Amino acid sequence: MTFIKNQRRLIAMLACTTFILSACSAPSGVVNNNNPAPSTGAAGVSKAKTKVTWLQYWKSEVGEKPLNDLKAGFEAKNPDIELDIQDMPFSQMHDKLVTLHAAGNVPDLILLTSPWVAEFAASGITEPLDTYYNAMPKEFQTSNEGPYWSPWKGKHYGMGFITGNTALFYNKKKLAEANLTPPTTWDEYRSASIKLADASKNKFAFTGNMASEPPSTINTELWPFILQAGGKLTENNKAVFNSPEGVKALEFYKGLIKTDKVATPGELSAGEKEKRSNFSAENTAFMFDGPWGIAIQKTANPNLDFGVVPMPKGAVGATIAGGGAIGMMSKSKNKDAAWKVMTYMMEPSTQIAWAKATNNFPHNKTALKDDYIQKNPLLKVFADQNESLKPINPDLQLPESTVMRKIMINEIQNYLTDKKTAQQALDDAATGWNAVFDKYK
Repeated sequence: MTFIKNQRRLIAMLACTTFILSACSAPSGVVNNNNPAPSTGAAGVSKAKTKVTWLQYWKSEVGEKPLNDLKAGFEAKNPDIELDIQDMPFSQMHDKLVTLHAAGNVPDLILLTSPWVAEFAASGITEPLDTYYNAMPKEFQTSNEGPYWSPWKGKHYGMGFITGNTALFYNKKKLAEANLTPPTTWDEYRSASIKLADASKNKFAFTGNMASEPPSTINTELWPFILQAGGKLTENNKAVFNSPEGVKALEFYKGLIKTDKVATPGELSAGEKEKRSNFSAENTAFMFDGPWGIAIQKTANPNLDFGVVPMPKGAVGATIAGGGAIGMMSKSKNKDAAWKVMTYMMEPSTQIAWAKATNNFPHNKTALKDDYIQKNPLLKVFADQNESLKPINPDLQLPESTVMRKIMINEIQNYLTDKKTAQQALDDAATGWNAVFDKYK
């Protein structure tokens, strides 16, 4: 009888334990890092590995192999850590990260696109990295002080993995037929554009693209002109682009489109897709794009003979940086192990291997000196601009980048359609930006 009672008691305890474990498990789609993976240590003794989860959105773009190779390379050097690489569509990731942070059930590391860096820093989603970074050797610090090592209110929240900057792509055949060399200044760019364009024959120098949705074109199509005119976009968390230099940049841009008529029509509705399609179809002679545009063009039109040169110079030379960074979640339970993953991803050899496998461009300055970059005449242009122009990534200073981009694009559209002067449009855009900045004082 006692045996039967004990057996019933054991069954009840097991049922209760099962219920508790079930209740504590993470709901579907939520990362859970509380279950370390077992590993075998010396003399066959089992010990727990630390699991570091990295949530990213690259799988659909680069495939599984580069991600698997990165995982294998890291784990070979760090046998006590398991790198769990999870994938999510880009369109879903932003809102998912906000939800996971609120719930407290987060991945350790995340892939950051430029507009998220300041936003997530300001909202406490990501962890400041300065303490970890400052403890690293000087060589590590110097190599990784590229465009993404940019502070938000005195602290840094992202380590650059891939980067790039905007340069001028040109159609070699079209320029040769017009007896032109690639332009190096604003005046040369305008003169060449006029010679290459003939609206009556459906020939254009570049794509007019200032669509408000998505608000992604302004960083390559207009921001560089403001910097080249000698202006700035922001200073001390305040908009300063409504300057004489900003007005000069807008007037130059509008002159090309409305006066010289060298751009494709429909500039208020065209975006990056149309820009790249027109260039690959040889409907246009010029295009501003980053190093990622090289593979896009070679895939779209393998027979296209194009070159890349630095951005045309205005009062000064300038370009805009972009790319992707790695961030650490502030509620990560494995921050020291996560930092080990980050340092591995910042190594020159890791970034060069990724660049070769995915046609991306490394952020690490030492990696940019590799023969893979320096002996490729297309890639070398971007590496040289990175060194000589020290490009900035304005998104890293915008706490609501998407909103702020839309504010500026809408005002630029008002200027292009003669609803406002250049000064009025920039003043109103600056007012909108400063209202956003005021929320984060």
